[in-house]
Amino acid sequence: MAIENFIDWIDLAWIPVALVLLRKGQHFKGIMFILSCVFVLRLQVELMESIAHPDGLLPFINFPLLQRGFIVYGAFIAVFLILSHFSREKDPYVYIAAAITVFIAAFCVSSFVLVL
Repeated sequence: MAIENFIDWIDLAWIPVALVLLRKGQHFKGIMFILSCVFVLRLQVELMESIAHPDGLLPFINFPLLQRGFIVYGAFIAVFLILSHFSREKDPYVYIAAAITVFIAAFCVSSFVLVL
């Protein structure tokens, strides 16, 4: 039982990675990005289960919904952290705009993958 709860929240392991990769001024924004992705994934999975489609609308992918979301959001979080690590700290508005853009892209792609 305890191992299942740990695996369900394994995507929180991105937070220590963010603390290592990001600069001091980026820590809070990076952690907020990761937490947003974690909680939106849970909302998407809950939505799919509440409309009685726990395997997606179209059964093309045989993975559980949460694991599909781990893969998609994990890829986007990794891209965000890499881009953040190499970005300059010149303009915080550009950084936030990029974070919002990556988040929206992650949401759209994960919604598509969860439907499959």
